[in-house]
Amino acid sequence: MNTSTTTPLLVLGTALALVTLSGCGGPPADQHTDSRDHHATASAPDPSTPPKGSAEAGDLVIEDAWLAEPANPSMTAGYLTISNTGDEDITLTEAATSLSDRTELHTVETTESGAAQMVPVDDIPIPAGETVELASGGLHIMVLDIADPPQVGDTATITLTFDNGETVQVDAPVLERTGSSGHHH
Repeated sequence: MNTSTTTPLLVLGTALALVTLSGCGGPPADQHTDSRDHHATASAPDPSTPPKGSAEAGDLVIEDAWLAEPANPSMTAGYLTISNTGDEDITLTEAATSLSDRTELHTVETTESGAAQMVPVDDIPIPAGETVELASGGLHIMVLDIADPPQVGDTATITLTFDNGETVQVDAPVLERTGSSGHHH
């Protein structure tokens, strides 16, 4: 194999993967954790950063809801955690936002060539007693066809619809993308 050809192709492939993920953030995060054993260490909040959104309905607890500052004016991604404190599995079937009429549930998959690619998913299962994280590089909410791009500090409403009939609204601040994970703590 000729390394003078392989190295530029590897660099090009890596650059394309990074561009593809720019709407989603950084590396994959652990998507499922058992909420009964979940212990998180929180750092002191930045007083200039608006708090992330939270809401509860029935057996559902929504926390850490936020939207990324759009890298592309017509789209952004939403992140949050959903805990199912009940004894029955629940499935997230739809997301909507106040920013656009087109909001989809997405995940990031690796193609056969090794490139990362965002793909829509029909729903997201939330097993009983567990927490599912919608985070950069994994499951997330994709907001498309935004006519009036939000700015850092703005707030938008995310509406989540579940198969058990619950609908949960949470106000999510628009935060600056920071660090490799896209999370702003």
